[in-house]
Amino acid sequence: MMGPCAHPASELLNLCGYVAFINVRLGDLIWIAFWFVGVPFVAATLFAQPRWRRPLLALLVFSTCHIKKPFYMELFFEPYRGVDRGFGVTIPDILFFGFLIYVLLGGTRSKIIWWPYNTALWMLLVLISVISLTGSQIPYYGLFTIHKFIRGWILYWVIVNLVREKEDIEAVLNGLIAAVLFQGAVVLFDKYVTHTVVNRSVGSFPHPNSLAMYIDLIIPTLLALFLAGVQSKWKGHLTALAILLGMVCVIFTKSRAALVIMMGALGLVTGVSVLIKPTPRKFGVIAAGLAVVTVIGALAAPRIMRRFQKAPKESEQTRIYFNHAARAMADEHLFGVGINAYSWMLGHSKYYWYVYPDKLEDENLDLDEFRASKQGASRLGTAHHIYYLFAAETGWLGMWVFILYILRFYVHNVVLFFKARDDYYRAILLGLLAGFATLHLQGLLEWIFRQTQVFYLFFILSGLMVAIGPHVRRRPRRREVTGWSAQPASA
Repeated sequence: MMGPCAHPASELLNLCGYVAFINVRLGDLIWIAFWFVGVPFVAATLFAQPRWRRPLLALLVFSTCHIKKPFYMELFFEPYRGVDRGFGVTIPDILFFGFLIYVLLGGTRSKIIWWPYNTALWMLLVLISVISLTGSQIPYYGLFTIHKFIRGWILYWVIVNLVREKEDIEAVLNGLIAAVLFQGAVVLFDKYVTHTVVNRSVGSFPHPNSLAMYIDLIIPTLLALFLAGVQSKWKGHLTALAILLGMVCVIFTKSRAALVIMMGALGLVTGVSVLIKPTPRKFGVIAAGLAVVTVIGALAAPRIMRRFQKAPKESEQTRIYFNHAARAMADEHLFGVGINAYSWMLGHSKYYWYVYPDKLEDENLDLDEFRASKQGASRLGTAHHIYYLFAAETGWLGMWVFILYILRFYVHNVVLFFKARDDYYRAILLGLLAGFATLHLQGLLEWIFRQTQVFYLFFILSGLMVAIGPHVRRRPRRREVTGWSAQPASA
């Protein structure tokens, strides 16, 4: 019999007493090589062609909407039902690590912000996540998520240090607009041209809810900008089209929560924008928008109503079971069961019966036989409540650190919004605040924050919000209409 060390396609890793096989595939080696070649290439390109900085920044933002194979690889992939299944490497990683080298080597010619706003709390959460591995049954899997947490902070750091001028902000917004337009095109193409999507649209995302939440984070900002009238005419037309296609994307996902949250966020942005500065143009835009929404709503209403009426009650009940199990894990483990370990613990420990309490009451059922059956795995998965998921995996302390981290961004956003006097920055801050609110509300129903696309988008938008701070504190200048292709001067 072949021993562990003789496994032909694996390397042996022993971590905290846990022995795991790391399956090394050809794809892993190719992506590792691609990372080591791609990152220096991006950095060298930025130094050689300074005018490409902002287009590449827009590309970085845009690329977060298309994190799927072959543009995404989970190195040392594990067939696991948890959140993270490998060390993720994506196109955005190649770009922002290239930007990292560029910033560190003085490419921006600006003073480096080494410790951006709210960094301490995120580092504390990472530390708690590392500590949680000491009590984990699968600490190796936890490294996947810690690796993602570190990458997310690096992305945030890069955005804060890159976005220094108004043209940099425009580059980020260009990437957001392009992402929504692209997803709208994919959704319409799949539905009406290839007919590959019959029920719920996914765009280039793994799940309809992921697409809906990604769009919900962006379109409040686009609406706030469009209402403020601070864009050039043709840029405003693109923004309006992006808002329309974004709404279509969310409607076609048939995500009930995302649809309600989207309407609430857009309504909030509209109401606050009018309250701050009522203008005839805004009322005209609102009237036109209501007409469009009425038409779309009339066409989509029958299917949306069926979605609400026929939604399986079992799905909602399973989420409740997940939450019960998560709270039990948090209560019984000071630092949780280990980051990225919730799903494993649910399937391999006593917490399994928290999602099958009805089976325990069946005296005629062989519990061991049921647990080994296909039906016995039907309710396994990940806690959909993001806060309870953090509590289960990092303890109540980890959950509260995460909540405080998110809350500090909200408070900072509110403070900057009330300080802003320039219509352009105030519109962006209003949209970001509404977008962050959608993420929080969706987090009560989904673990969406930990999905790579939304995770990266959150750090980009947070970095954008923090980077706007210095502009808000400056004396407001006469309003300038910005364009799509503003470029920095060559170094």
